[in-house]
Amino acid sequence: MDGRIDVHQHAITPDIARMLRSVNAPFVLPWSLEETWDVFAANGIGFGYLSNPVPGGFFADERQAAGFVTAVNESVAALREAHPRRFGLLAAVPMPYVDAALEEVRYAYDTLRADGIVLIAQSAGDYLGAEPYRPLLEELDRRAAVVLVHPMMLPGRPVAAPPIVLADFLLDTTRAAVNLVLTRTLDRYPRIRWILAHAGGFLPYAASRVRLLGEQFFDVDPAVFDDYLGRFYYDTALSAPSALPSLLAAVPPTQVLFGTDWSAAPARPVAACTAALDAGLAAAGVDAALIDRDNAARLFARVPAAR
Repeated sequence: MDGRIDVHQHAITPDIARMLRSVNAPFVLPWSLEETWDVFAANGIGFGYLSNPVPGGFFADERQAAGFVTAVNESVAALREAHPRRFGLLAAVPMPYVDAALEEVRYAYDTLRADGIVLIAQSAGDYLGAEPYRPLLEELDRRAAVVLVHPMMLPGRPVAAPPIVLADFLLDTTRAAVNLVLTRTLDRYPRIRWILAHAGGFLPYAASRVRLLGEQFFDVDPAVFDDYLGRFYYDTALSAPSALPSLLAAVPPTQVLFGTDWSAAPARPVAACTAALDAGLAAAGVDAALIDRDNAARLFARVPAAR
């Protein structure tokens, strides 16, 4: 099985679209399997790990949230089963409901055969690494889970401008990553493999600032920060060309994974970002095969060639 492995891809199946409308979601992403194949062909993608992160704000209670997330995962799992050599599954969990999230992790791995988990950066104001999420992280560590950290709206009162997708999502991922550093979460749960969406948000760009001020004010050993920076994985979704120099300056190419954010990102931005990524890697003298496929094949237990 040739082609790029896309670790950051969404699939809003017709069933999921109906469920989103039923809970009055503010928008429903357009998606079709036919257009997905077109995006695969246009960008040299052979395989995509599908994730549909679900925020908690649409639900009346834990039971409703858990039922919704389970149905979303089942719909994506059915798509994966129909096309096992083209799709994998990173299952969502109902945050911030830790007990329900633990049940969903068990169901996702033991029944749906998930390849990993997608976690939103924060829920109810608690970022990943916060104390309430310890039981969830313990279970993910036990399973040596691959975890994609996906942004959502920032906590607090929404603002009218600028649009959240232009800045807030990147900050949300950055906050989660910094909190994982400050709480020493990667040492506490060393078997979890973390992927930061969108080239880690602002983290590579701000690495020097975090390193210097972390040591000065928050008792963060710079060596610890550098170690964490190099242990995260970073997907390239919507990051090239502008974020690529900071990312490659901050971490080795072995920590970078190809991602598109299709279908949250339409086909034209996906193609533009992919072309810019190719050009940027060539200019930097980086072996594109690492990012396109090899790193993901090393990270995930089940890769397309083994299916």
